[in-house]
Amino acid sequence: MSSITDVSEWKLRPIYEALDSYSNKQAISLCNKHLKKQPNALILKALKAIALDRSGRDDEALELCDEVKKGDVSDEAILQAIVMVYRGHGRHADIIEVYKNAYAKAPKNEELANHWFMALVRADDRSAMQQAAMKIQKQFKDNRYMFWTIMSLWLQAKPGSAGPDLSLTLTERMLAKAAQEKRITDYEALQLYLEVLEKQGKHAEALQIAQGELGNLCKVDADRKRIIVRLAKAAKEWSTVRSVSKELLLANPDDWLSYCDYIAAFIELLPVEDRNPDSVQLTQFRDLISVLQSKGSSDKHVKRGPYLGELELEKALLSLPNSKFDTTHISELIGHYLARFGATLSCFDDLKPYLELLQPGSIDQSAVISEQGEDSKPVDKIRRRVNLEKIRRYTSKKLSVEETAAIVGDYLRAYKESIPIGKDLDKRELQPGDDYVLLVAHYLLDIFQNDRDNRALLAQIAAVLEYGLQRSEWNYQIRLLLVRVYFELGVHQRISEIVNVMSIKQVQHDTLSFFYTDDLEYLGCPDTALRALLKTTTIHHSNERETPEMIVQAFKFGTYSKIPEFIRFRNRLRNSIQRTVSQKQLYRVETLRRFPDRADFAEYLDGLDQATLKYSDADIDQLSDNRDVKLLSNWGGAPVADVVRGATFPRDRRTWLKLNALIPLILRGLTSGGAKPWEEHHKALRSVLDSAKSVNQDADELASAELLYTISQAHLDAIGKDAIDFTPLSQAVASLKGGLHECPY
Repeated sequence: MSSITDVSEWKLRPIYEALDSYSNKQAISLCNKHLKKQPNALILKALKAIALDRSGRDDEALELCDEVKKGDVSDEAILQAIVMVYRGHGRHADIIEVYKNAYAKAPKNEELANHWFMALVRADDRSAMQQAAMKIQKQFKDNRYMFWTIMSLWLQAKPGSAGPDLSLTLTERMLAKAAQEKRITDYEALQLYLEVLEKQGKHAEALQIAQGELGNLCKVDADRKRIIVRLAKAAKEWSTVRSVSKELLLANPDDWLSYCDYIAAFIELLPVEDRNPDSVQLTQFRDLISVLQSKGSSDKHVKRGPYLGELELEKALLSLPNSKFDTTHISELIGHYLARFGATLSCFDDLKPYLELLQPGSIDQSAVISEQGEDSKPVDKIRRRVNLEKIRRYTSKKLSVEETAAIVGDYLRAYKESIPIGKDLDKRELQPGDDYVLLVAHYLLDIFQNDRDNRALLAQIAAVLEYGLQRSEWNYQIRLLLVRVYFELGVHQRISEIVNVMSIKQVQHDTLSFFYTDDLEYLGCPDTALRALLKTTTIHHSNERETPEMIVQAFKFGTYSKIPEFIRFRNRLRNSIQRTVSQKQLYRVETLRRFPDRADFAEYLDGLDQATLKYSDADIDQLSDNRDVKLLSNWGGAPVADVVRGATFPRDRRTWLKLNALIPLILRGLTSGGAKPWEEHHKALRSVLDSAKSVNQDADELASAELLYTISQAHLDAIGKDAIDFTPLSQAVASLKGGLHECPY
């Protein structure tokens, strides 16, 4: 065996140095030199595989790794080398086999056992994880391996399954036994136990455990109480919810979740006969809120929580069946809140849920202004007025064009007056009057909504927003609204400039990219669209590479509560609707770019991943919509992005996804000369086109898909015949020319 792995250190050191400096040719040369004398030295073959892989010679590298793997090695250096190559190519099955064989050869090597289990975690083979963890636990008798077994078993439970789930039942039994044997010794293990019980709907049992001795594993008293409140709510033990929430509020008067929990419990426990303004219990609750407001006012910065809690109580009372309460009191409370917190940036967003309960014009703004007193800082004066104007817009009836024009003029003057106040601010800070610019844009969009032919108005909106952007370069609200306005105007160059400055990173590529990539290829900029779409895919590549490593670390350090979170995160990104839309857009762009060269076009279509071209309802239903569709501020009326587009934004992609999965499949069949049957896809396209007519799908898209269907039908009809009948095709082309309207961009 020594002839296989025993290579002198003086031979290996130069190879490692060459690899560290990425001198791959030198590393290959050194390995070849020593392999001539020691052809069976697996360490040399493994290191050569790394150098070959880095040089782009993937097949040779993998061939060497497979050769090393057959040697049944357990040497850590050799294993690390070939695993590095395998991992770079997503060869998880090979990594599992390598470590499984190595552990079988050295069953007392705990590190190899850990590597084997973690390889299974990366591959997400949960059943094999359970079997491996049981074997490792039996060998090394360590408590953490028992929890690896339990966690692996729990992860096999089917989400949302009806009736009892065997995996959950077994997991609960193992945890109950561990609790009896005093083997649940940390907070993470306790959380796992509680979550397993919650998953089965055993909330009362979970509550009993959290309140018992095991609950002491939660060292932070407030955290333990929040767990008790959560479980008591699920178990409908409202008295416990109310009492524990009260304790949390007295400890922290700004604890918003505890206000919501306390109010929910208060309403549930309030007798029907006491659901009136004169209720003694209601008076006591309001007295408690007064106490909390006093406590919250004793700090340097007054806490908003007690005042919002007061509003939330009134909202709950108004929502009661056959409520005996009216909006008079909540209107007064909104006025008081404005007087106290009207100069805060969050004021409008704080009040928005309660403004929805009021009738237009029900707030006496002049009374609020007179009550507020004088703000000591100019910035506070601006913010207060901006918040009042937002509320005015949100609660007022629709204005005439003349009234709108007058308000726009007032806001522009107010914005210009605010400019000197923010002149010394850092360029990354927002100007105090930025929202005046956005209000102007929103009011002008009201006019545009009723006169969509007035494209000059969109240009005016863009000019106003650009004016604001000159002084507040990092205001993302201005930037995103500008993107949508320029999209409607068809100015793709400026869209790219605006987006590039925003430095969108990580998961934002999945949640925000639809703002600037949706239908970007329609603007006649395939290269720009290609760059933007490829950039959005970076988060999905990172997800497949990095999230499994986070799961591995969670197992390693026993943070079991994070494992399901990481898995949900990975699955939401893996099944993201935005990822699927971007893939189809890339296919559209590449189709247009490669179409002139038939050979290149056919090769591209043939290489498309079949897994990304699924079009069934079941495949589309399982997609996760992670898009932040409420990101743009809305201070009344229809969502701003919808107004700009003249339809719902982002648009419904269900039919679009089906069409753009079927089109490449049919094109692939057509370019293959019949070698790849496509009749099934042809029939599916007809079905999608027929159903699309009832869902208001874009006529231009349907027309081009109809033409493709006609071409496909002509080719299918011609199979086995000497010639193609071009009559239906000629009719379809004539219909297309006569029916297509101008692109709205």
